[in-house]
Amino acid sequence: MIGFGLNSLHYSLNDTNEVHLQEAKRKLEELTPNVKAIVGDEIKLLLANEEAAIGVVWSGDASEIIGENDKLTYVVPEEGSNLWFDNMVIPKTAKNIEGAHQFINFMLDPEHAAQNAEYVGYSTPNEKAMELLPEEISSDERFYPNPELTAKLEVYRNLGKKMLSHYNELFLEFKMHRK
Repeated sequence: MIGFGLNSLHYSLNDTNEVHLQEAKRKLEELTPNVKAIVGDEIKLLLANEEAAIGVVWSGDASEIIGENDKLTYVVPEEGSNLWFDNMVIPKTAKNIEGAHQFINFMLDPEHAAQNAEYVGYSTPNEKAMELLPEEISSDERFYPNPELTAKLEVYRNLGKKMLSHYNELFLEFKMHRK
């Protein structure tokens, strides 16, 4: 949420400038009269039932919510946001390394990647899979933003434990500011 506030002010979501961080917190606090709830997965139900007018959700959740209520839409803020992606990793303690590699290769196969993207609603970065997706999915700029918007997306950086703690403190102050 602090990154959301920073982006709304045209700062990097990884910004560590204390003046910018305080500005972002104040911006969020200004919005608190419009905040119905600060929740996790519960936001999906609030949006689908039109009990909340807007919410911050992952793209896959947005796809699911829109599937339940087609009066809703998903927007990536024009000011920027985080660049979202999932990863597949094999833990050091895995007992079936070969099976894990086979599963990853299976999921990376363009046909399977396209089926997965269609099913879960998350975008695929697999270019060959994109070619297999229905046009209404692959051309949907809400989930496959144009290069102009994509250029404004950032990967979260590891800002260190101290700065992460500070971000968390600012977020808690914002949450407690609600009346």
